[in-house]
Amino acid sequence: MSARPLYELTAAFNAIFDLAMDESMDMDELESGLRSVEGELEEKCAGGIALIKSLEAYTEAYAKEQKRFEMERQALENRIRRIKEWYRTNLDAMGKTKVPTKYGVMSVQNNGGRAPLRIDDESLIPEDYLTIVPERKVVDNEALYKALKDGTEVPGAHLEPRGRSLRIK
Repeated sequence: MSARPLYELTAAFNAIFDLAMDESMDMDELESGLRSVEGELEEKCAGGIALIKSLEAYTEAYAKEQKRFEMERQALENRIRRIKEWYRTNLDAMGKTKVPTKYGVMSVQNNGGRAPLRIDDESLIPEDYLTIVPERKVVDNEALYKALKDGTEVPGAHLEPRGRSLRIK
């Protein structure tokens, strides 16, 4: 094992440290190893403290590395998003929707689902698209969406174009 304890451990505790660092180790094996260590109580407890502190130091180091990896992962995801957006924008500008390559097919297509409904000014929405809620009127989004989708002009609202994204298969 490449991991080394941070505290000076006896040979028996070094073996237990290696067991504790082994991902495939069974907890019963670890307990059996702890029972098998011979020596005075004070010696066994000192070895146990050194073992625990070494494992805690590794745990802390792993947590720091995990945070660092998470930050690097997020930075890479952001770069990927920007690169995909660059390709999508440029393929749209060229009027291309699909480009086959030796590594795969790059295509631009509309995202699935419904087009987002945006209400620009609720006060302009006609009565037909309002629902009366005790003591106030609220927009009936379903009726409004259906009307806009069917091509009806409705003052105060519009459907936004669906987003587009780059896909690599």
